[in-house]
Amino acid sequence: MSHYLCKLFLIKTYMSRYPQFNVNNEHQLIRRQNTYVLDRKLVTIHTEDRDINNWPNANHFEVELPESLANVQSMRLVEIQLPANQYVFSNNQQNTKMNFYLRPRKRIQTSIYAALAGNINNPYSITIEEGYYSPDEMANELQNLMNKAVQDFLVNDAGIDRATYTYFKVRYNKVSQQMYFGNEFDGFILPFQDRIDYDVSCSAIIGDRQPVNVWDQYTNWGLPSYLGFDKKEYIGIETSGNVLFNYDSSNVWLSPDPTYLIPSQQAYAYYIIAPKTVSLFGDSAIYMEFDKFNTIDELVPYVERTNNMYNNDYSGKVKSAFAKIPITVGGQSHQIFDSRNHFLQNVSQYHPPIDRIKKVKFKFRYHDGRLVDFKDNNFNFTIAFNQLKDEIARDYVVRVPEEYNL
Repeated sequence: MSHYLCKLFLIKTYMSRYPQFNVNNEHQLIRRQNTYVLDRKLVTIHTEDRDINNWPNANHFEVELPESLANVQSMRLVEIQLPANQYVFSNNQQNTKMNFYLRPRKRIQTSIYAALAGNINNPYSITIEEGYYSPDEMANELQNLMNKAVQDFLVNDAGIDRATYTYFKVRYNKVSQQMYFGNEFDGFILPFQDRIDYDVSCSAIIGDRQPVNVWDQYTNWGLPSYLGFDKKEYIGIETSGNVLFNYDSSNVWLSPDPTYLIPSQQAYAYYIIAPKTVSLFGDSAIYMEFDKFNTIDELVPYVERTNNMYNNDYSGKVKSAFAKIPITVGGQSHQIFDSRNHFLQNVSQYHPPIDRIKKVKFKFRYHDGRLVDFKDNNFNFTIAFNQLKDEIARDYVVRVPEEYNL
């Protein structure tokens, strides 16, 4: 075989064993597959980082991230530290007011009877102090305020100097968990069918939107709802005997007072029992909204008055929240929650990934839309942003300094 033929034979043999591909055009026989690595960026946000002038309340604010985040494939609320002293009862929550009517009985104190009898068509109004109450504390607050409302009317409006009124008694039944209202002398009415309006502060208003009107709801529609009452009128039940709790029969909490009764009249006391158990701990969860990036769907609270013949305008809201945070009851100054042990184990995923995130806006509210009233207390939380980054396979030779090997 000649030298030329021998060389040609070797070339053909090599090419048959090792096929050659054209990788220099746009139509490669084997396409390169893009691979990505999930890069996690943790961002901690403190509510005091916000611009106080533009965002005066911690329940709704916007901040700018230290750097832009690109190709965000998923996000998760990792941890949040909330102040534990959110007020259950406040003007913004529209649950601090209550009215009642008095049905006075004749008494030897003629001037007091005349004043009270002339005011039977006007309600007495009370407003509890904003804050958090145990059942016994709430009972004491209501009792003191109801007596004070009548006494203030007698002194300030009727002009009866040194007039006193101490007949109202309010007690909490620890076994049935119901609230008991009583009066040792006069009849009374709780007109819980009447609406009470509130002048809500700007901390419960976002932009031009008015706050949620809780009266139209079935639950948490006002102070009486928390005390276990429905939207109806309650009239005091008359009794000539003592009223006590079965579990504490040695202590009479209500008995007729005959001290100023006209002779020959029968002494009576009057009482009303809340039909339902009290609910003084407020909402069980806070909903965190992340503007443009919510993923949780919610049903909406049923309302009594709507524009729909079926009495339910909206069945729910799509992508209404980013995270649901439980509220625990306790005496600690802060509540700490993390994604492993407490709130929903959901990761908000986005397809396709979010191109760029620089500014973030949050809102903290209850299920019915009422904003959480943090009372100027700040808090902080951490969000994990998972970014997709293009990964090109390379062999790296990495030298690890000896001091890193801990």
